[in-house]
Amino acid sequence: MELSTLKIGWRNLGRNKRRTALALLAIGVGQFALLASNGLMRGYADNIRLAITGPMIGHAQVHAPQWKQERALDLYIDNLPEVMKQVRADEAVGNAAARVYAAALVAPEQDAFIAMVVGLEVDVESESYGMLSGLDEPLKEGHVLLGHRLAKKIDAKPGMEIAVVGQAADGSLANDLFIVQDIISSPADLVNQSGVVMSLADAQALLVMPDQAHEIVIRAKQAGQAEQIVERLRAEPILAGTEISPWQEIVPELVVILKTSDYVGYFVIVIVFVAAVAGIANTLMMATFERMHEFGMLLALGSRPRRLIRMIVIEAVLTGILGVIIGTALGYLFVFATADSGIDMASWGGSGGEVKDMAYKGLNLPLHVFPRLEAFDTMLGLIAVLFTSLVASIWPAWIAARLEPMEAMRA
Repeated sequence: MELSTLKIGWRNLGRNKRRTALALLAIGVGQFALLASNGLMRGYADNIRLAITGPMIGHAQVHAPQWKQERALDLYIDNLPEVMKQVRADEAVGNAAARVYAAALVAPEQDAFIAMVVGLEVDVESESYGMLSGLDEPLKEGHVLLGHRLAKKIDAKPGMEIAVVGQAADGSLANDLFIVQDIISSPADLVNQSGVVMSLADAQALLVMPDQAHEIVIRAKQAGQAEQIVERLRAEPILAGTEISPWQEIVPELVVILKTSDYVGYFVIVIVFVAAVAGIANTLMMATFERMHEFGMLLALGSRPRRLIRMIVIEAVLTGILGVIIGTALGYLFVFATADSGIDMASWGGSGGEVKDMAYKGLNLPLHVFPRLEAFDTMLGLIAVLFTSLVASIWPAWIAARLEPMEAMRA
């Protein structure tokens, strides 16, 4: 490619500055839309992934067979201390926590309300991504924590004594009095809506479940190790007869949402495609007809038609690249500007700040999104624009290549 041809192509962008600016704006807006939407979707996908593998589900879970379907009180994991020892011995396991769940009635005074007893290993669940993450002080023996929505419904206050009544695992009556230590807002919607949270030891005593639990939540040291952990634990004799599942099998619907979010960029790329074709094709067609006399002179002086084709293609590619640069700069500026503060998507619904998250199957999916981009997002727009630039230049280049010198000079 001759250097003079490249210079002519670059110079031609300035022939009609307004038209070129409009073409660059169209492409830039398309690229910005691609990066902004991809950034938002990646940020929201991060929220979903953290919500899944965080407080409620973890990276993997262990249950008694059929417990996930029936949630029956007597479907529990037996020999809990030995099982926990084996689970925690896996080198890829960051932490593991046993849990107990049981439907019950809670009575602060005379009226009784339906609730869910949640027995937790408080020390483990108080860590990052635990169900009690951020707990200010350890949960005392004989004390409980109430989810804030349950506490509001039953008008409970810290220091109040409440009765918890239900059925024990052996069929007997489970009942005891507990002191409300605090009202909490948990990352788990189950706790917020109906949770009466107590220590695992208190729950086991209340429900007559010595050395037993309904669920073991496993968090891996690295997110991608869940399936390998599950495979190894399934081979352990002490875990024979239990169901061990990675998070992908526990909430397959959310896995579909995560996969779908990865393809949003391909839908937005249509915007970039249309903007590039409309902007570049219009610019090149107008420029071609305006420069008929110039093209005729070049042909008369011995230039070959393929040089005219190169000039037009170069002009199209330069327009596309400049538009992508402008859109990329705007897209990254948007992401950097919101990287720390994030974007509160809940405010878009006019909730006045009352709604902070969206609940799905006991999970809190935060609506405060922190946009994030990957290098491929920029390349996706660049590749699309370069392709469309070449497509848009075909018709103007074909017209220029078929010009007769004398006719073009008289135009």
